[in-house]
Amino acid sequence: MLYTLVKTLVLPPACFFVLFFIGLLAKRRWPKLGRALLWGLLVVVYLATTPFVAGELMAPLQPFPPVDLQAADQRADAIVVVGAGIYFAAPEYAAPEGGAAGAGASNLDVAGALTLQRLQYAAYLARATGKPVLVSGGPADPSSLASQGSLADVMANTMNRDFGVPVRWIEDRSDNTRTNALLSAEKLRAEGIERIYLVTHAWHMPRALFAFEEAGLEVIPAPTRFESRSTIEPQDFVPSAKALLATFYAVHEWLGLAWYRLRG
Repeated sequence: MLYTLVKTLVLPPACFFVLFFIGLLAKRRWPKLGRALLWGLLVVVYLATTPFVAGELMAPLQPFPPVDLQAADQRADAIVVVGAGIYFAAPEYAAPEGGAAGAGASNLDVAGALTLQRLQYAAYLARATGKPVLVSGGPADPSSLASQGSLADVMANTMNRDFGVPVRWIEDRSDNTRTNALLSAEKLRAEGIERIYLVTHAWHMPRALFAFEEAGLEVIPAPTRFESRSTIEPQDFVPSAKALLATFYAVHEWLGLAWYRLRG
């Protein structure tokens, strides 16, 4: 709970409100400093909501190119997909006559947007390479009364139902990228697997790669959903909600990488 609260407060947009109140408090005691902080915050909010700044933050997080299927590394023995959230209690996915969608998961819980994007590419990669798939994601949100099972259960159901790709291994105990790696490596090494394709978003790959290599696996990055732009356009300096979301993901990854490296 404390970790979640701290993470929320240091990431945008909540950090903007924290800085705003700090500026107000400073203004009461040191008016000039307080005004400078508030004007500085306005500039930061503007920059954080522009596609240009979001792109600049994202670009260094995407050093790994797409997998070249014309020269795919056949030494990899599995594809690992890291989960990223559930769409809980989706009424449009109710199974006919109340039937269950699959073992271990509610028939109303489906892959969230980020998870679905990763699964889509993993299914494509599995068909192209013929490699078996491991899905990784821990218990569903305990605050959701409609949910049961785990993110990995939901991922496996989505792979089977929506993409027609079976899942061989389910890692359903992890609660962050580091434990995704440790518990997935444990399952794979038990079957003699040391080299994998790792599927996640391009901007999440540096942190995921760090964790999975630290867990002792040899990793071939298989990134998906690149955030990029070819040229700078005037609209890159117009604030947008999409740019703020990209900034959120980028800041989250930069802080996560810093934390991993501090922990060694």
